[in-house]
Amino acid sequence: MRLAIISLTKNGSEIARKIKSKLGGDVYIKEKHAHTGDLLIEGEFIPFVHEIFRKYDGLVFVMATGIVVRAIAGVIEDKHKDPAVVVVDEKGLFAISLLSGHVGGANELAKRVAEILEAQPVITTATDVEKVVALDVFAKEEGYLIENGKDLKKVSAALVSGEKVKFVVEDEKALHKLKEYIYSIKEEEAKAFVFVTNRKIKKSFDKPYVILVPRNIVLGIGCRKNVEFERLFEFVKETFDNLELDIKSVKSIATIDLKKDEEAILKLKEALGVPVVFYTKEELKEVESKFPVSDFVFQTVGVGSVSRPSAYLASGGGRELLYIKKDGITLAVYQSKDEE
Repeated sequence: MRLAIISLTKNGSEIARKIKSKLGGDVYIKEKHAHTGDLLIEGEFIPFVHEIFRKYDGLVFVMATGIVVRAIAGVIEDKHKDPAVVVVDEKGLFAISLLSGHVGGANELAKRVAEILEAQPVITTATDVEKVVALDVFAKEEGYLIENGKDLKKVSAALVSGEKVKFVVEDEKALHKLKEYIYSIKEEEAKAFVFVTNRKIKKSFDKPYVILVPRNIVLGIGCRKNVEFERLFEFVKETFDNLELDIKSVKSIATIDLKKDEEAILKLKEALGVPVVFYTKEELKEVESKFPVSDFVFQTVGVGSVSRPSAYLASGGGRELLYIKKDGITLAVYQSKDEE
């Protein structure tokens, strides 16, 4: 976390340096209180704060809360964009999570600062106070995508209020972490729904719901040279539709390194927003005996199979969901082993 620690007074500057000694970061101090290594607060305070606000992941202000509120009021946008903001009083007694408590990480930052100063962390977000799962934090920590995020506040409010929320969890990792929330509730009794799945949710709901999509699918690709991107993309979408899988669950594309300049694959990478893992033919040969081989593919690239071995390797020896061919393209859809 890129951290800025800001103080306006002599005593505050000492607290700021103590925080820096444990967490690192940049300390900003008025010139008359500065030591070697400190950065200077120059000019008016509010414009200064506006100038550095987006340069850091977290900002710790050692000063009165009111000063901080007035200073950041003109630059805050929303919790998905704003950095974490923590306020520490001049005595170092309290570390207050002020802004972006969950997604931005201010709650955790406040706890870490409080531990350093032997202070009291002050956390006011309802899910923390009521000790219920914060879905946005859970998604961020576990690498899930949130779909239908417009209902996130309503679903969280239902959890905080102790209302019945039906969790439908089809991801092994989440089953363990959310086990206390998974119990039998009739659909008509639920006030809200949480789905943790890479499947497409086709049913419409008249109650608030969110979907947490695990990125646990590897897409192995083999194709002829200069295949059209549109053909490849449509084939991928068609395949995921037939599997009833959310295409956003793809975490990586895998193929042979001879395809590192294949325009269609590079465009697919951009379209899906995922990395491509390239394997040498020697690496693929190490596992190709597990799969049927093609003489044509061997004569072309020097290994008997591309899509299956590459998906198998990239998924950590995961489970094959589908292998399919069409128009000079082969796709192997694998679920990562550590995500089953």
